[in-house]
Amino acid sequence: SSDLLMHIGLQGRKIDSAKLPPSNLVFLLDVSGSMNGADRLPLLKQALMLLSGTLRSQDKVSIVVYAGSAGLVLPPTSGAERRKIIEAFSKLRAGGSTAGGAGIKLAYKIAKDQFIKGGNNRVILATDGDFNVGVRSQGELVRLIEDQRKSGVFLTVLGFGRGNYRSSTMSELAEKGNGNHAYIDSILEAQKVCDDLDNDCHRRLKK
Repeated sequence: SSDLLMHIGLQGRKIDSAKLPPSNLVFLLDVSGSMNGADRLPLLKQALMLLSGTLRSQDKVSIVVYAGSAGLVLPPTSGAERRKIIEAFSKLRAGGSTAGGAGIKLAYKIAKDQFIKGGNNRVILATDGDFNVGVRSQGELVRLIEDQRKSGVFLTVLGFGRGNYRSSTMSELAEKGNGNHAYIDSILEAQKVCDDLDNDCHRRLKK
């Protein structure tokens, strides 16, 4: 169809990952109870499995989760240790309320501690957008992200689930965090997002 052709035409050029600088990726994952739906945590885990296949030995991956409280479930790990990374993703379970503010602070702390000069330093927030514990208002959350952008760490926001997902809020967070935002409702969209992450990294680091 013409819509499909337009989508393909707008996708953009795929960047050769070998030409990209090392990545320092901190996944900040919402595992609160509202992420239990089939289009939420299960789809997120599939998307993360796809992303793990693009990692290289020079890349570093950390995983922070938040639900009730924030915690580090995978310390900084080489992209070459794919089995260890996939195992950490596969063990994710949903439950509890959302403590988004504490999770963001911890994720940025790890990203800054592991900062790669000239590299792709990025916090990847995956959520259904239901930040209801730990941050008193959207304005406070935005200010928190704005403060963190000074570190040189980009923010990617990946949205999951329908109903309580607030696209405008998540887009604003990504903008204030000097990054990008995407909504994932299928594994095909997840694959496109993997490509877009490379393109966003290439574009920003060329500036």
